[in-house]
Amino acid sequence: PQPRKTREATPTMFAKCLALAMALTSVTAFAPVKSGSRVASRTAPMMAEMSPSVPFMLMPKYVKDKDAAGMVGDVGFDPLGLAEFFDIKFLREAELKHGRVAMLAIVGIITQEFFHIPGELYQDPNPLTAAAKVGPQVWGQIILFGGFVEAGIYGGGNMQYENMFSDKSRVPGDYGFDPLKLMKEGDPDQYALKEITHCRLAMLAVGGMITQCGVTGTGLYGHTL
Repeated sequence: PQPRKTREATPTMFAKCLALAMALTSVTAFAPVKSGSRVASRTAPMMAEMSPSVPFMLMPKYVKDKDAAGMVGDVGFDPLGLAEFFDIKFLREAELKHGRVAMLAIVGIITQEFFHIPGELYQDPNPLTAAAKVGPQVWGQIILFGGFVEAGIYGGGNMQYENMFSDKSRVPGDYGFDPLKLMKEGDPDQYALKEITHCRLAMLAVGGMITQCGVTGTGLYGHTL
């Protein structure tokens, strides 16, 4: 009877359609793939320029800035991305200032442990407790002196972030201070590189010194009252 043939043909037709779909799927697996997005996505990260100082991080964006071109001591180190928010010249100025203060601080920490001016308040070899004992009068003098130095450096003006580099030709950190005339004997970049290297080392070193004195409760070389 006719109804019986219809029932038998239906599963047969379904099986043929399923087999054809599977065959087409297997064929497309061997079809050539264009060297497009899949290959590009694998190679793009490898083609990106990496930072020479932090090899697992991308090169900072400020490196392409014309103001950063040829800046002595630049090794592409900006893991926090500060140069994306601040002028690179301002950051270099701040780096040199903090580095110079750190070098002076190292000399002060070592010296004050062995040499003291007269007075009971000035005999503590631990720089942290000694700084807390002298009182606000001494700190006021230090801050006032620092203010005069800052005003003298910038000629009494152009001390704000907005106008610090209104003179486009001014080199960050260059105040014309060279009492030993070292810059006349050799390449200026050579001494500038030495300075920025020592500045960075001094900032790390003074942090270690302060931490050691705070943990041990003594001077840098172990002296106590």
